[in-house]
Amino acid sequence: MALKVQGGILENKDVARFTAISSDVSVKDQIDFMSRCWFSLAAKRTEPIEHLYIDARSNRTETVRITGHPEYGIATIHDQDLIIFVISQWVEAKKRGLEPTRRVCFKPYQFFSWMDRDTGGSAYQRLREALPRLKTTNIETSFTFDKGKRQNERGQFSWISEWKTTEKDGKIHGVEVVLAEWLFESIQDFNVLTLDKRYFGIEGSIERWLYLYARKTTGGASGVWKETFKSLYQKSASQQQYKHYASRLRELIQKNDLPGFTLEKRTSKTGGEMLFMERTEKREVIENKSAAGKEAQLALIEKTPLEEAWENVLEIMCKHLGDATVNSWLNVLHLLGQDGDTLTYRAPTKFIAAHVQSHFASKLQSVWQSLGHDVKSIQFDVKPAKKTAA
Repeated sequence: MALKVQGGILENKDVARFTAISSDVSVKDQIDFMSRCWFSLAAKRTEPIEHLYIDARSNRTETVRITGHPEYGIATIHDQDLIIFVISQWVEAKKRGLEPTRRVCFKPYQFFSWMDRDTGGSAYQRLREALPRLKTTNIETSFTFDKGKRQNERGQFSWISEWKTTEKDGKIHGVEVVLAEWLFESIQDFNVLTLDKRYFGIEGSIERWLYLYARKTTGGASGVWKETFKSLYQKSASQQQYKHYASRLRELIQKNDLPGFTLEKRTSKTGGEMLFMERTEKREVIENKSAAGKEAQLALIEKTPLEEAWENVLEIMCKHLGDATVNSWLNVLHLLGQDGDTLTYRAPTKFIAAHVQSHFASKLQSVWQSLGHDVKSIQFDVKPAKKTAA
C-alpha cells in the first residue's frame, strides 16, 4: 500500500511545512527548465551559463544568466533531482487536498527510494553537496514570475531559499528545504510535465538533459521533434567542444535507449546533422485511456515550442488582419513542423491552402522571423477528404 503524505499545514504559513513520503508519487518537472539547460552538465563548473529568449508577444530579448559560488560551482543536472522531487511532492500534496507552502521536509531514504536509487555508497554525500550548490547558484533573469505569468522586471534568485539537515554520527537523518519563491510561484498553476522515473537511472549529463528536452518538445499531437545538432549544443550550454558533443549524440543515437523515446539521425536541407526524436507513447494513446488513466497522464498533453510559437504568430496576425480573417483562414491550419527554413501546414482544402499561400504566406514568414524563427518558405499539405460510404 502506498504511503500517504503526512504532516499538516500550520496557521502561520511562513513556517508551514509538509512531509511527503510516498514512493509512487508521479515525477514532475517545471516546463521552462526543459527549453534550455539551466543546470551544469559538468561538476564544479564556475563559468556562467547564459541563454537568450525571444518574448513572442513583446518581441523583447529576455536573458537568463546562471552563476555559481567559487567553492561549490553551479548546481548540476544531477542536483536537479532534488528540485524535481520537491516539485513532485508539492503537486501530490495539492492533489490530496493539502495547501503546502514552500517548506518541505523529508528523510534521505525517502528521497532515494522515490528515485529507486541505492542508499549506499556516496548517495548521502552527493545529497549533502547538492544542498549548498542549489542555495548558492544564482539565476539572474530579465523576467520574474507572478503565479506563472512573466512580468517585465529583472531579478536574481537561487533554486532554494533555505536548507538545513539533522545529523547523527555524521550521517544525515532529516532534510528541510524551502523552495525559492519565484519557482514556487511558477508551479502554482501546475505548469509541470510528467517524467518517466527511469530518468533517474540515466547517468550521463548530456543524455539527462536530452531526455528532458525531448520530453518537452515531443509533447505535441505528433509526438515527434527534430533539431540540428548545433542548436541542441547551444541550448544544452555544454562546455565540451562541439565535435565532442556531436560525437556523443551519435553514440546516443546508436544506443537508442533513452527511456520512452526513439532517436534517429537525419540530415537538414542544408546538409547539417539533425536529431529526430519520437515519443513512444503518443498523445492519441493517452487521450484514449480510461478516465483514471487520463487524470494520471494529463500533464503529458502539452504543446511543443513550435506549437506555442504558432499561437503567438496567430495573436500577432490578429492585430494585423483582424480576428475574423484569422479565424476563417489561419486558425483552420494545423502546423505539421519545420524542416530547415521551411514550415509545413496541413490545410482542410486545396482552396484554403491556395488562398493562404497567395494572400498571407509572406506576412506569416515575416512574423515567424520577427519571433526569431528562420522561416523562408511555407508549404501546405491538404487534409485527405473522408471517403463516403458506398
